[in-house]
Amino acid sequence: MKRVFAWLTAVILALTLAACSDGGSTKPAESAQPAAEAVKPAAESSTPTPAADAGKTEAPSSDAGTTAQTEAKPAETPKAEGQPEAKPAEAPKAESKPAETPKAESQPAAKPAETPKAESKPAAQPAAKPAETPKAEAPAAKPAPAPAPAQAPEISAKGKKVLFVGRERNPAEDVAVAQRLKNLGFVVTNIEDRDVTIDEVKGYDLIYISQTTNSKYLKDGFMKEVAIPTVYVKNHGMYYLGLSSVEENTTVMNSKSIEIVDSKHKVAGGLSGKVDVFKEAGDKFGVSYGVPGKEAKIIATVPGDKKKAALYYYDKGTKADNGYTTKARVSFYYWSNGMHENSTDASWKLLDNLVLWTLQNG
Repeated sequence: MKRVFAWLTAVILALTLAACSDGGSTKPAESAQPAAEAVKPAAESSTPTPAADAGKTEAPSSDAGTTAQTEAKPAETPKAEGQPEAKPAEAPKAESKPAETPKAESQPAAKPAETPKAESKPAAQPAAKPAETPKAEAPAAKPAPAPAPAQAPEISAKGKKVLFVGRERNPAEDVAVAQRLKNLGFVVTNIEDRDVTIDEVKGYDLIYISQTTNSKYLKDGFMKEVAIPTVYVKNHGMYYLGLSSVEENTTVMNSKSIEIVDSKHKVAGGLSGKVDVFKEAGDKFGVSYGVPGKEAKIIATVPGDKKKAALYYYDKGTKADNGYTTKARVSFYYWSNGMHENSTDASWKLLDNLVLWTLQNG
């Protein structure tokens, strides 16, 4: 009974102390404020009244204190939990560092971007080297000046004036040739051989000396001063100019052919080898020739004798063996008297070509 009584007394004292402590506070005891605040005033209280029975009441006191402490510890738990939560809050800061990783990735990305630049350099180098190749080939353009003469437009016979020199009787063969020249486009003027002077030939584009011309009218050599392209069908005229080394007996009788020795020449007109220029041979006519100098251009010869030139010419500015320099192109054609009716088509064509070639005055 004493123990029960003592225990009840301790309880009453504890309640009394609790009531006293609550009396100083205006807040109700049922307040949900932290229990730790209620325990602290109780623990801090140093009331001497219960000290006398401390031996009996220590167990409850300790229980109450223990209870207060235990209750205070849970009150601190939220604070402890708040701290760990604060630390995770810093985790995003750590995540901000990885956010910089794209920057690091952008740097390597920039390096590959430079790779095309490195590739562009080799691409430019090979392209530049082939471009220099045509420069090395440029010397091939040097031969281009050679065709320059061919580029010059050919002089047309149309409207060009020809002075036709022959005998006074105007024989049929001269008439036939004059008509041939007109067919080519020339304007033909006939003049007798006795009337030919250096003044009479002025103003013409071409001079034609027929085989009917009397050689004595050419002997004085006035034609050396004439700078007009001239076709001679009279070997004597070539001799007086120094363009042939023989004067008389320059016809091969009983011959009707010539030998083309320069088949590529324009005058040859595609003919080559031995060509019949007369329909038949005879003892009163044949192929006339000259023996030209070193600078002459020979197109055809008497068959079997290369020294006897049946078709040849001197270009303007070339020299004869006697030193004479031609002032215009001068040509020779192989006809003898009366050949207009006995000539083949090839022979007439060769005459046309030679006249037109002489007109070019190269």
